[in-house]
Amino acid sequence: MSRFGVLGWMAICLLAFGCGKSADQGATQAPPAGANGAASATTAPPQDVKTVVTCFLEALRKGDNDAATKLLSKVARQKAEASGKCVAPPPSESAKIEVEEATYPTPGHEIAHVPTKWIDLDETGKPRSDRAILVCRLEPEGWRVAAFAAYVFEGEDPLLLNFEDLEDMAKKQTWLKEEIARRAKQATIQSADAENSVPAEKKPQDAFRR
Repeated sequence: MSRFGVLGWMAICLLAFGCGKSADQGATQAPPAGANGAASATTAPPQDVKTVVTCFLEALRKGDNDAATKLLSKVARQKAEASGKCVAPPPSESAKIEVEEATYPTPGHEIAHVPTKWIDLDETGKPRSDRAILVCRLEPEGWRVAAFAAYVFEGEDPLLLNFEDLEDMAKKQTWLKEEIARRAKQATIQSADAENSVPAEKKPQDAFRR
């Protein structure tokens, strides 16, 4: 687990994004007018969800808040703007992103789960990779980001953070910071206990006391 990276995801989770003006226009362009002039679960969105998520991560990497907010779901965007917490993170030139193919958990394909990786350098300068699944919804203007599930602890289920429920998100952010601190303290205690027990069993003079 990369603690810094996961907390970094938390810090920027109120954002939405695009890929600059030209790409953003493609990501937010309304679909061609049909019977009702809007995209549905059975019609093709203006951009595929993988492209939208790639734009999302690129905006985070560049620190482009204006572009980011355009790719949040409508509810998430309204709540983020109303709370005043939609603040872009500092840009990261060293970060790289990887976006995999989406899966669709509902029969109508109006919800998509997109696996991603955020690859950056840790405090020691070594590559660090953080995994998250972005949850997207097909809205009239196209695919939009509604939530993400971050893999925090190895071997455990991901932690879901819902952009559309800021109160729940804040509670989970607080819990995560406390849980990371608790586990780090526990690991330190266990390591100290192990170090103290080994010398006691292997003291050379013990052999002469038997």
